[in-house]
Amino acid sequence: MENPLEALQTLIFMSVVVEFLVAVFRHLVSKKASEIVSILVGVTLCFAYEVGIFSSLGLQTKYPFVDYLFSGIIISRGSNALSELFKLRHK
Repeated sequence: MENPLEALQTLIFMSVVVEFLVAVFRHLVSKKASEIVSILVGVTLCFAYEVGIFSSLGLQTKYPFVDYLFSGIIISRGSNALSELFKLRHK
């Protein structure tokens, strides 16, 4: 089991990466499309790097792809939350 602090760091890091990558495309697509791109990028990164937030916290699954899928969705939504926090801080 990974240290919970390391799992949190992974979540934050991956969220920042997703937010950065989506920001590149945000001006080219609609808001709804950028949300879909965010989810796709988050899920793709989790599969590519085998990042599973649930397994990092000690929760085991018979199907790792479920962990990667849900982790990618969580990370993609986390990127929006981080973005909003940064916007509030810079106002």
